[in-house]
Amino acid sequence: TIKSKLEKHLVNERQALSLISSPFVMEFIRSYKDDNYVYFLTEFINGIELFEAIRMIGLLNSEQTSFYAAQLLHIIECMHQKSLIYRDLKPENVM
Repeated sequence: TIKSKLEKHLVNERQALSLISSPFVMEFIRSYKDDNYVYFLTEFINGIELFEAIRMIGLLNSEQTSFYAAQLLHIIECMHQKSLIYRDLKPENVM
């Protein structure tokens, strides 16, 4: 069923988040579930999405691009070491 597929997806996401330890990935603290919802408690990240930053300032210069690329490569390397892949990499998911 759709509900069981969603629950499996959430369990996989929770496991993936709990495996990754990086200064560039929000810390997963724990999850909660009630009769209707599943909640993920994570570290608070103060800032804006990369997508919003690009909308505000326009195209990134080479220094800014290098900064974000280096962080993303570090995250992908950490995930690869845990046999994980990032299936939803987009500016809206980067802070």
